Amino acid sequence: MTNADQQETPLEAVRALRADFGIDAPRIDQVGRLLAGGEFRTIEEVVSLTGTSRRTVEAVFRALETDLESSGDAKRVTARKAAEYSGVFGEREPFGVRDPWTESARRAPAAIAAMAGLIEAAPPPVQALDHVPATAETVVKRARFMLDGFDLTGAHVLFVGDHDLTSLGLFLAGGAPGLRASVVDVDERLLEFVDAEAARRGWDVRCHFADLRLGLPAALRESCELVFTDPPYTPEGVRLFVARGLQGLRDHRNGRVLLAYGFGERQPALGLAVQKALNPLHLAYEAMLPAFNRYVGAQAVGSAAALYVLRPTRRTAGAARAVADDPQTAVYTHGVQSVETAGGLDAGAAARILELGAPAGDKTLLVGDDWPADAPGRRIALPAYLSAPLPRNLQDHGTALVNLYPGFGSSAVRALLAANAPRVGLVCRNDLPFLRDAEGQREFARRIGPKYRIAKLLRGTPGPGMALVLAEKAEPGGDADRVLGYMYARAHGKLGNAWREGLIALRKAVGQTLTKAESRSIIAASASRPELLERSLMEIPLHLFAVIERDVQRSVESRK
Repeated sequence: MTNADQQETPLEAVRALRADFGIDAPRIDQVGRLLAGGEFRTIEEVVSLTGTSRRTVEAVFRALETDLESSGDAKRVTARKAAEYSGVFGEREPFGVRDPWTESARRAPAAIAAMAGLIEAAPPPVQALDHVPATAETVVKRARFMLDGFDLTGAHVLFVGDHDLTSLGLFLAGGAPGLRASVVDVDERLLEFVDAEAARRGWDVRCHFADLRLGLPAALRESCELVFTDPPYTPEGVRLFVARGLQGLRDHRNGRVLLAYGFGERQPALGLAVQKALNPLHLAYEAMLPAFNRYVGAQAVGSAAALYVLRPTRRTAGAARAVADDPQTAVYTHGVQSVETAGGLDAGAAARILELGAPAGDKTLLVGDDWPADAPGRRIALPAYLSAPLPRNLQDHGTALVNLYPGFGSSAVRALLAANAPRVGLVCRNDLPFLRDAEGQREFARRIGPKYRIAKLLRGTPGPGMALVLAEKAEPGGDADRVLGYMYARAHGKLGNAWREGLIALRKAVGQTLTKAESRSIIAASASRPELLERSLMEIPLHLFAVIERDVQRSVESRK
């Protein structure tokens, strides 16, 4: 007998693959039916249609290889071989494929089409933030799950990250009377897009900036009844995003956290690692709906993820505080914020920053990690520095040096807003948008201009891939800049309060008086976005700073 006679046939190979999958063989059947159905299919298309990982789909393609014919990258079982596969692939659907919410979503084709248009128009995904967009049908399906399963009349829904635009989908699918949604995200482009689209349609969706590793905005804490999150799929990322969502829950008795998470069907250990990471939060798993979410990409997990319905218990609130107060700083799978990336300042870099940024004999505040143990100056952690005004005993310094390297550069503007020193130095990566070109540098300088002027931008300092930004207190400009400077110096407080006091201080400087009531009246007539008045500059997205600047200018001119 020759080697050719002994070679396993495609039919035998696929039957062996089915046997290897045991009771999960319907996954192989589903892939096989697609390839034997007469249409050419690419691997990517089969992954998307079946919710099975690319690794498993490729195994079926390999098993059937010599019985397949190609059209470009797509393949199918040849017509002359198709009859041999009759009855080989069972008709059962894989576990968890059918659910009523898919049909509910499909009964609204106009909503799905509109959602597809929004997804197409949205800013492109950012690999370093583990963005993989959900399909339009999935977004509408999520919305129907929330609207059909909960009474959202007058409710507040918090989206902890929303690159999938599910906040917009919630209203596109019909919404509910008095429904309000809040989106918290680190991606300024996304926040601007969501804010603009919601405003254009009259939907109550409010956007907040936050790097969730550093904290949840104060305005969102204990504010909502329902949380939705589709976090990075690392154990650290899932635990952090869920913990931040729990910080946002107002009603721990009836509230829920909805979590999208997926792992490959042959990698249960990854799923276990995430579930173990959630254990310290003492959550009840009320439901887990397999393959509920579908994505454009994420083929390692079959372009699919389950929907977990998590319910707090009596121990959850305290456990969430403990987890949120001690978060992992690396939570993503790509880029400088990934769990596999080492970073931080070495001793030489830190010494160089101190030499360039802190004048001799100056009282220095060192913000963040990695400063040498023997470096002169008082210290504060970055989350504490950004979340609240400095305690009184840390306010009498001449220079603040803030370490944002390598992965906290998105907080650069907020790091300057939080400072109260005459001089500030920011250490960050040199490839950030506000450093890469002259336009970005001008915009950064303009954005922080009422408070600081950028004295130096030192790229490649203190080492390759790094940058040192040195800023000094700005001289007062026109009347609007004076009021903005007053507001920027009180960036942690409510914007409306700082604006009111800024107008009063401006009049006082020229020997005039303005009462609080008069100041409030001016602001009410000038504010184009009144909902911003109860929020702080620290968490308002950067695109809204221009709105605030125009409104402040209008309020100043109203008194001339």
